Amino acid sequence: MRTLGDRLARPLLVILLVWAPLPYGSFLPWAWHLLAVLAGLGLLAVVLDRGRPLPWPWELRIAAAAFLAAVGWGLVQGTPLPLLADLAHPVWRDVAASGLEAAPTVAVSPEGSRDNAVRLLAYGAVFLLAFHQAREGARARDLFRLLFVVIALEAAYGLLNHFAGWKTVLWEEGPKAYAGYVTGTFINRNTFATYTGLGVLLGLALLFERVMRAGSLTDLRRRLVTLGEEILGRRGPLLVGLLLVFTAHLLTGSRGGFLSLAVAFLVFVGGALAAARPRPLAAAAALAALALFVGGVLWLAGDVTFARLMQADTVDNPRTVMYARALEMIADRPWTGHGLGGWAATFQLYRDARIPGYWDRAHDTYLEHAVELGLPATLLLYLGPLLVFLRTWRGLRTRRRNRIFPLVGVSAAVLVAVHALVDFSLQIPGMAVTYAALAGIAYAQSLPRHLRRPEPATGGRRRPQPEESSRKAVSGAAPPRTPVSA
Repeated sequence: MRTLGDRLARPLLVILLVWAPLPYGSFLPWAWHLLAVLAGLGLLAVVLDRGRPLPWPWELRIAAAAFLAAVGWGLVQGTPLPLLADLAHPVWRDVAASGLEAAPTVAVSPEGSRDNAVRLLAYGAVFLLAFHQAREGARARDLFRLLFVVIALEAAYGLLNHFAGWKTVLWEEGPKAYAGYVTGTFINRNTFATYTGLGVLLGLALLFERVMRAGSLTDLRRRLVTLGEEILGRRGPLLVGLLLVFTAHLLTGSRGGFLSLAVAFLVFVGGALAAARPRPLAAAAALAALALFVGGVLWLAGDVTFARLMQADTVDNPRTVMYARALEMIADRPWTGHGLGGWAATFQLYRDARIPGYWDRAHDTYLEHAVELGLPATLLLYLGPLLVFLRTWRGLRTRRRNRIFPLVGVSAAVLVAVHALVDFSLQIPGMAVTYAALAGIAYAQSLPRHLRRPEPATGGRRRPQPEESSRKAVSGAAPPRTPVSA
């Protein structure tokens, strides 16, 4: 029976996943504030849901504590506290010397610290909300399908916009620098490349799930024939959606997006083979089928991306110089950082003539967080995702059914982690919310059964433990039926 908290949490999660990418990736203040409110309401519904209490495995407890500590430090950075007067950023001395009144803080931009802390808390709330809703296999599958449908519709809109020559993002003219590329409803093509990359992994998993279970060459042939028949029927829209998403991904022209998807694809295939452990001939046939599929799409729509890959960066490239400046910024304040969300303001103090224009992002999420939070808080911030990834990887190796969930979770984590080395996709709310939900679904389906589906409250009656059941069986009482492990 669905509880009140469950009836509130599920529609809120659906609204979040559908709405997040629409208003320019929710990067505008009003859009991401709305996401934060919805995520907060969803998490509140989860906390108050006594019928389906949220389990807290040990790694999730550690991850939550580390995450809250890092975000808490970000809030402290932006708060004027007398105890931290000695840690205030040097820029505030210059402000005081100019005769202006200001309350010194650790952060260069106190408002940016508070705003970005709220964003991070919203992403954590979405992760827990998806985790709560995806503990049952059927619900997890529905959420995966929803994510894929939303991404496919985004890709369809982006392709229509591109081939119709509208050169707009929604109702406004798009950036001239991205003219001729597909960006969907996102402003930045690299962010859209990461977003559609997640869609490719989801589509592959949903389309080839049964094929990946093949244990022999004969079984593989039978499953491929069945898949071919279903593609002409009920699975046809899934294949069309996958082609749309992959084509849109290639037409973003994002080099980092393409290379990160290539690495994630290798992990996807390797993880599928390692989990299924098929015979060599079956594995070779499956790889050949995937190679033909990928090669066909690359031949049709890969020219834009390949042309971009041929453009080599030089030592004097502004991004290379910016990375060097970022290392200097970290060295100047390695323990306290310059303030969460303060990259743009801080970088203006370090830039030189070799870096033209306005760079409000470091184009390396790890470097940017290290500059802003300092090294200790950055390590705490990434400890949680690392623990979640390790549990998901373990789930891929141990689960017998529904392996597509940890498989997509692992490969998606590789995708966003690699792309974060050269861009800032995870710092765009629409993209971050989508990935947080996907990670929460994969994590939920990577846990043992007793953690995925805890028993509801029993009115104070304690359920018998396995040892008690064994003793009853020995004494002649019929033991309760043990559910088949998933």
